Amino acid sequence: MLGTQMKSIDETSRSKIRDSIAEVERQCESELVCLVTRRSARYVLFPLFMAAITALFMPILEPFTQFGITFTHQTVLFILLASLFVFTPLGHKLTPKLLKQQNCQRYATEQFFRHQLHETKLRSAILIFVSWDEKFVTVVADKGINEKVQQREWDKLIGDFIRDVKGNELERGFLQIIAGAGEMLLKHFPVTSAKTDELPNHLIELDGPSYMS
Repeated sequence: MLGTQMKSIDETSRSKIRDSIAEVERQCESELVCLVTRRSARYVLFPLFMAAITALFMPILEPFTQFGITFTHQTVLFILLASLFVFTPLGHKLTPKLLKQQNCQRYATEQFFRHQLHETKLRSAILIFVSWDEKFVTVVADKGINEKVQQREWDKLIGDFIRDVKGNELERGFLQIIAGAGEMLLKHFPVTSAKTDELPNHLIELDGPSYMS
């Protein structure tokens, strides 16, 4: 397991998150979906690349050794490093932060469309997305939201949530960002007539995608 294990979300926490979403949607012409995934990619390709590069440049150490470095030595080193990088947290730590953030953003966008947040009547849905292994949080908003709420307005809420994720406080993080989102949405999308709940309010929990990075 990578770093701090993801805190299990019990039914009490799920119920609080569900009720908090329902309360925001009762007041706003918007739809909120909350999703947490263990990871946004399997970090294999970059760790394998690092293992291969290290093995490839192994011969530069030959002047400092008492024996000749052969292709067999390089192969053994590659296998050892590949196993170490792929099957331990080290590979995840070696993967550049920018690459992990790109994977998270891509997976968040994928989930936005997979759960049909782009099909609401007023195009006013938002996805609150957490990727645990990468300690990544983002808000993906539909067209109607983006026309009135700037990304910088989400940044403070996102920053606070990231600190909660690092502190293993998923419930608190979700409840605070839902409340903060509700305050912003109420300014721009107050309920003006009876509305239909178009998307599920329960917390969506995923293990992560199978694709490798």
